Amino acid sequence: MKLAELWQQSLPNETVRELTHADDDLIYQFQAAHPSYFNHFQDHPVTRQEAIQDVTDLPFKALPEQKAYLGVFRQKQLVLIVDLIIDYPLPSLVWLGLWMPDKGLSSTDQQALYRSLTKTLQQVEAVQLQVNVFMGDREMTQFWQDCGLTPIKTTSIVRGARTANVTIYQDKFTA
Repeated sequence: MKLAELWQQSLPNETVRELTHADDDLIYQFQAAHPSYFNHFQDHPVTRQEAIQDVTDLPFKALPEQKAYLGVFRQKQLVLIVDLIIDYPLPSLVWLGLWMPDKGLSSTDQQALYRSLTKTLQQVEAVQLQVNVFMGDREMTQFWQDCGLTPIKTTSIVRGARTANVTIYQDKFTA
């Protein structure tokens, strides 16, 4: 069973599905509404090409079948984009490349969605999740800390000609 279908089982009020290039306009519109996210690592608003490359973009040594690029919809409205790489960079570890909520989605709703996601990931035998948080992004730093993630490492990432400092947060799942 695909991850979207499995996650859907725990979300009776939302619809979860894979986002594909058939959703390019929706993905671009959604990401373009989040300029503060992109200000952390680029000096221009997100372009359509940058937004839609997320659908198939993979980190070094990851395989296409490890990727889950998901949309969560509430009343047919996209409220969350989640980009996951399963078993990356190590077996049983999930890399969360993007967690982009709609501005109208409350922190409480986001936390509930995250908790349901972690329960779903545990069903596919993941034991931990890691995510980069841009330094200076107080909102997401607080969100991940409120979700129980802990900082494990500070590093820099390079995107194009820009470098951004990030903290890697980790969630070790409990049985």
